[in-house]
Amino acid sequence: MRFVLCIGLFALCSSALLSQSAWYERFSLRGYTQLRLVEQHSLSASSVWSSGGLSIRRGRLILSGFASDNVFFYIQPDFAATFGSALNVVQLRDAYFDVFLDSLHTWRIRVGQSKVPFGYENMQSSSLRLPMERAEVLNAASVPGERDIGVFISWASRSARAIYGRMTRNGQKGSGDYGCISLGVYNGQGINRPELNRTLYWNARATYPIELGGMVIEPAFQAYGGRYVAQASPTVEQTAADYRDERYAVTVAIAPAPIGLLAEYAWGVAPRYAPPTNGGGGYIRTGRIEGGFATLFYRAQVGDYLVMPFARWQTMHGGVKSLTDAPLTDLVQWEAGVEWHLSGSLELTLEYLRSDRRTEGTGGISRQQQEAVWVQLQVNY
Repeated sequence: MRFVLCIGLFALCSSALLSQSAWYERFSLRGYTQLRLVEQHSLSASSVWSSGGLSIRRGRLILSGFASDNVFFYIQPDFAATFGSALNVVQLRDAYFDVFLDSLHTWRIRVGQSKVPFGYENMQSSSLRLPMERAEVLNAASVPGERDIGVFISWASRSARAIYGRMTRNGQKGSGDYGCISLGVYNGQGINRPELNRTLYWNARATYPIELGGMVIEPAFQAYGGRYVAQASPTVEQTAADYRDERYAVTVAIAPAPIGLLAEYAWGVAPRYAPPTNGGGGYIRTGRIEGGFATLFYRAQVGDYLVMPFARWQTMHGGVKSLTDAPLTDLVQWEAGVEWHLSGSLELTLEYLRSDRRTEGTGGISRQQQEAVWVQLQVNY
């Protein structure tokens, strides 16, 4: 850890003078806003559809650029975050800088709050992802908010970085450039939450994009581990000060040419709720967690418009550590939809979702079977 920090500080202190170009040529300002309408109803309780109304799901503004020849910065607030019952609260999503250790920019150290390299869909921008929300087993149950504060060192060849950049520019639903090999440490308590047990998480990921004709195939293996401080209600017993939290995942990503596929499977152990044995409100312990998803999609040019129909199936069994009492959850969900690019800056997505969720927590066992229709308009600027 000290060695990595020393290398980064040395590279930062010894960086070249700022480029002679004007500041507005080195920095960029961009973002996107998503306006969403949700209609849903319970399959077991009522046939009446209810509306969640219109909401701003995300309102992102990104400032990034090279502060010097080998130092890159990235700052992203969200102006539409949720805090309790309050909507559209400003929240810091990303604030990091990359220190490149060589002139070819193959090695870099990332310091600050950024996405943890775990899972392809987790690293994929919400402005690029086809399903409106990420699969739960790799997101809320693994890396809530996708981000944390840490230090990561990564390597990627120049050809791999070129592929990552091209996939993002061409609308091929890439994950972005997080390196081909990465190692790091981070707090592990979740985005915008303080470290609670002075025990850092570790993270490792290995991948490489393979070009076959016009198709890009990217397999990956990733893992993380640490000790998580779970949040419990007053009636739930804590069996430890913190809990073992380890996860492993495999990924197969095939860029649409024109058919695309993204499949991920994760397994490991995590804190989870257990029902009481002799009265009381139950307790939290470490238990098994596993699940995955598969998304199939198609990229078609229809006249002047880009149209991408998709379908995803996901499943999960285990505790959702980011929720109070880490409720034990069994989820089976499938969804289908279409993303329609009306112009370079305007996208319309329609999605139908059907889920069966069984949750066990302090309130007992509940089962929710529901279907929903989501409509989302996204503006890129």
